[in-house]
Amino acid sequence: MPHHALQSLLAPRSAVVLTGEDPHDPILLALLKALASTSKRPEICLVGVAPDVPEGKLFEQKLTLNELNKPYDLAIHAGTTNESIEDIVAACAKMGIHTLLMLSWTGTSDTVLRDCLRQHKVRLLGPNSFGICRPKQGLFAWLGLTQPIPGRLALMSQSGTVASALVDWSTWQGIGFSQVVSMGAPVDVMPSQILDYLSNDFESQAILMYLQSVGKPTRFLSSLRAASRSKPVAVVTEHNLGADPRVLDAALNRTGAVRGRRLNDLIGAASVMTNARRIKEGSLMIIGNGAGPGELASQRASELNVALLAPQENLRHKLENIVSGRGHVGPVSTVWASCASDVFVDMARTALEDEQCCAVLLMLSPTALIDLSSFYEQVIELHRQQKKLVMVCLLGGGEMVTMRTRINEAGIPTFRTPETALEGFQFLEQFQRNQRLAKQSPDSNAADETFNVEQARQRLQDYVAANKTRLEGDELKAVLSLFHLEMVSFSRNDSIIHAALHVRIFQDPIFGTAIGVALGGSEQGAPQKSEVVGLPPLNTLLVRDLLTQLLPLPSQHSFTSNNKKQIHPHIERFLLNVSSLACELPECQTLQLSKLYVNKHGQLNGEAFATLTSCHHLRRYEHLAIQPYPRQWVQQLTLRNNFNVTVRPVRPEDAPMIAQFVKSMSKQTRYLRFISNIEELTPRMLASMSHIDYDREMAFMAVHTINGQDTLIGTSRYIDNFDDHSCEFAVVLGDDYQGLGLASYLMKQLILVAADKDIHLMKGIVLAENKRMLTFCKHLGFTIKRDPDDFGQMIAELSLTPNTIEKFKHSVKNA
Repeated sequence: MPHHALQSLLAPRSAVVLTGEDPHDPILLALLKALASTSKRPEICLVGVAPDVPEGKLFEQKLTLNELNKPYDLAIHAGTTNESIEDIVAACAKMGIHTLLMLSWTGTSDTVLRDCLRQHKVRLLGPNSFGICRPKQGLFAWLGLTQPIPGRLALMSQSGTVASALVDWSTWQGIGFSQVVSMGAPVDVMPSQILDYLSNDFESQAILMYLQSVGKPTRFLSSLRAASRSKPVAVVTEHNLGADPRVLDAALNRTGAVRGRRLNDLIGAASVMTNARRIKEGSLMIIGNGAGPGELASQRASELNVALLAPQENLRHKLENIVSGRGHVGPVSTVWASCASDVFVDMARTALEDEQCCAVLLMLSPTALIDLSSFYEQVIELHRQQKKLVMVCLLGGGEMVTMRTRINEAGIPTFRTPETALEGFQFLEQFQRNQRLAKQSPDSNAADETFNVEQARQRLQDYVAANKTRLEGDELKAVLSLFHLEMVSFSRNDSIIHAALHVRIFQDPIFGTAIGVALGGSEQGAPQKSEVVGLPPLNTLLVRDLLTQLLPLPSQHSFTSNNKKQIHPHIERFLLNVSSLACELPECQTLQLSKLYVNKHGQLNGEAFATLTSCHHLRRYEHLAIQPYPRQWVQQLTLRNNFNVTVRPVRPEDAPMIAQFVKSMSKQTRYLRFISNIEELTPRMLASMSHIDYDREMAFMAVHTINGQDTLIGTSRYIDNFDDHSCEFAVVLGDDYQGLGLASYLMKQLILVAADKDIHLMKGIVLAENKRMLTFCKHLGFTIKRDPDDFGQMIAELSLTPNTIEKFKHSVKNA
């Protein structure tokens, strides 16, 4: 993977252990035992008192950091010392060590510690961290009892004891880890930054998380969405993180991650995340050798709303022929324990051939009549032949433990109990649903409608200035009407819905503005038990998903139009307008719309009131946990050849246009842009370039209409470097559109967005032979220096100072 800002912290090639002044410190001794558990490990040097234990003699020892003859990647603070943490940070920085893992506690305040870290440019994991593991690299710098085996699963936990328990259980199951990170009480490095690292870590194919806090919610959700785009992520939280549990669900759903309710949910997720295939349309079939476990599986499936396959006549006939009276055929099929293993596997193969079956779960209890070796060979062969999902549940211990490990290592999700097997299957279903939600990049809809946002906001600001914090009656109706929320009186017989709606905008203590929707709500202002929650901005797909949760099909007659198949467009439009109001009017702290009915004109009949607050200090959309499509950056530009061009941020649906743009480039332009001889973008490259997270990156497109067809003629983009202050940029134009002032405009817009996101340094890698680009960068004020790691490349850098930003603002305004 490319070098990441946290590479030396989480995957160090060398480390010093600060042993302190007590050779018997229990944390120090536990750390040394873990570090010594393998001979294949990074270079380790002990600095401080020499521990009088056998493990201590395995490593080089120094008395002070000043005795080191070279810089190390990481310092691990493990021992007891009277030296202040500020002095330790300063001493590490002096010796070129810029990452620190702190296993012990400190009495220094978070503010003082952060200031010290910033001053010396040192990154800190901890304090009170349980440590880190990188099994493939032989690094076990942690306090857990068991050393994890190498694998493809990453674990990030803010609780050391939870991390230790999960590793211990997983090792027993034969599940390995690529990375284990126990954060402790984060002061500097936050969960979002660990996620950024893991999402780019090739060794980590899936991520498990146990969270106690998230830091900045917008950045956390942004990082979680980026990670979930490339690999499965499962999250279990402590006490809902202080958020409304429904808001937390809505936030995690929009990232593509899946939330677990209990620690056991992570266990179920761990079994499927690195092995399972995508679930196709259809239902699950369970085949076992005992009625009791089958009943437990059926009961858990019902609790989780997992659809079990009821074999239709043709499939039932085939399965009954295989069973030949030696069992029962149904959604949970039971075969006599005396049957050979090929009966179970033949039934599974036959079921998977049916288009209504999406997966099978083979569930066996230990008996003296089952030949496990034969079962293993047959189920492995079934897995190889099938594209659909095969899962195995082997109950019991002893020989079953070994067999579970072997089957899991072969790439088949394997479980110990029926309940965890069903939970693992539900995890995959939920993951695929959330992936669809995560791909949505809606804006506030305000620009697509004739909303008078400025007038509405000015009215609310005037009310706040006059110390009016509650709004109702005609004053509120006037504001609502500016968002096409027309409150009028009409008979309920004229309503297109048959039960009252209760809709509210409210503030969650963690994730900010949220929207609640309940059916049949009557108590004004009170959240209903049936209420479902979404985070703005919403689009049509997200609104439909919200209403489906509220009243699952096919009972959705309360919302459907006359064809009984689709939700009525007036209901969709109503909730989209509420979302727009929530996005554009942060002054509206709460909005209650109770006992609502909707007529055929889309007008509303019900009760309404709002509470207001001052928001003059907020940047646009700062009150939202999920950033809308940044329509404020859409601009019109006339080029020097009088071509009219729209410059706007990229959207997911732009993928075909981007693909064609790259294909149309000359071979030299492609090489200079991608520093590689590519002919076209791979599907993964195309997805990453079109599905972007506007909180952490930006891509501008210059679109020109040619013969009625929108055509991409130039683009600029940046992505942050995960270090909280810098980003990397790129810009490229079509071969026929150079020298028209377009590249300069695209870069200036990009710089203004980066500055708006508090980025202070913009960097770019340019081939030394690309003289035109180097001249262009110098013209914009970039400094140019040779890349010390590759003399064929140059590094262009620009500090985004206030004076620089003002200059570019003036230039863009006059373009």
